[in-house]
Amino acid sequence: MEKRREKRLDEENKVILHVLSENSEQEESFYSYSRDLSVGGLRIMTDSPLPIKTRVKLEIALSDSKKLIKGIAEVRWVKSLFEDEVFEMGLEFIELDPQSKVHLLEHVYRKVLSR
Repeated sequence: MEKRREKRLDEENKVILHVLSENSEQEESFYSYSRDLSVGGLRIMTDSPLPIKTRVKLEIALSDSKKLIKGIAEVRWVKSLFEDEVFEMGLEFIELDPQSKVHLLEHVYRKVLSR
């Protein structure tokens, strides 16, 4: 039985994450790639896992449309894949700017319908 609320696309997109912290002078940023993407969130690969409930500002460069998705997401889960050196993280979108929301919906549903 499928537990997910939204359809997921298995695709690789470049992702930039900026950890939101109370100490704005030490903003941690890193690059990653998505493993999958939906209108509700994404799964990324990383060697720098974050604690669950950490909020991040993110930018996702959609690979085929070249559009940029900007918003805030929260870490929902972390899974070690290889001896605590490579991890997957599940991020849930908390807030997307209006234009990003439209681009993401168009991107996901265009791909889902073309299957």
